[in-house]
Amino acid sequence: MQDPRIIPAELTTGTFFDILADEDHSLSYIQVSEEDVRHQHIDHPMLDHVHFENVRFTASQFERLDLTDAVFINCDFSNCQFEKASWLRAQFKDCKLVGVDLNEAALNNVAFDHCQLDLAMLCDMRFKTVTFDHCRLNGASFMNNRLTTVKFNETNLDQVAFNDTALKNIDLSTCQFERLELDTAAARGMIVNTEQAAYLAAALNGIKVKP
Repeated sequence: MQDPRIIPAELTTGTFFDILADEDHSLSYIQVSEEDVRHQHIDHPMLDHVHFENVRFTASQFERLDLTDAVFINCDFSNCQFEKASWLRAQFKDCKLVGVDLNEAALNNVAFDHCQLDLAMLCDMRFKTVTFDHCRLNGASFMNNRLTTVKFNETNLDQVAFNDTALKNIDLSTCQFERLELDTAAARGMIVNTEQAAYLAAALNGIKVKP
């Protein structure tokens, strides 16, 4: 996992709304805190070398959002639309992304730490070196995705739909769930613990049980 390449001394304090004055809708080398950015609509915004803390983006539409070297702490992205986004070296800590729409996005070296992603739309995506650490994805749609080096650690996955997503060598043994939606072919080679296997084995074949 590559961390965002941010040097705090290089950032200037500013506002997200500076992006509206840029004809390319670009925002760079800036730190923003305690700001209300709800219900905004910007097509293809580009953010690089940015640090946001305690910022509310609720119900904003940022289709094709480009993020490079970005950190978000305690930010609220509930019901935001990020279809076809491209995120490289981004970190989300203690953030709320309930109902977020990331369909058809590409995530590379992205970490979610203690984040809420309940009911998130995460379909037709490419995940490369992505970590979900102590997160909640209850009821999220995680279908038809391509996963490369994706880790789920101590994450609640109850009622997540994994249909048409190959889970070979994906380790869910530390995660919590009562029910998953997934098909037998996609689940082949998935790693679970003994207790999880007791639930899944009746319906699926080819599961590896981690002792």
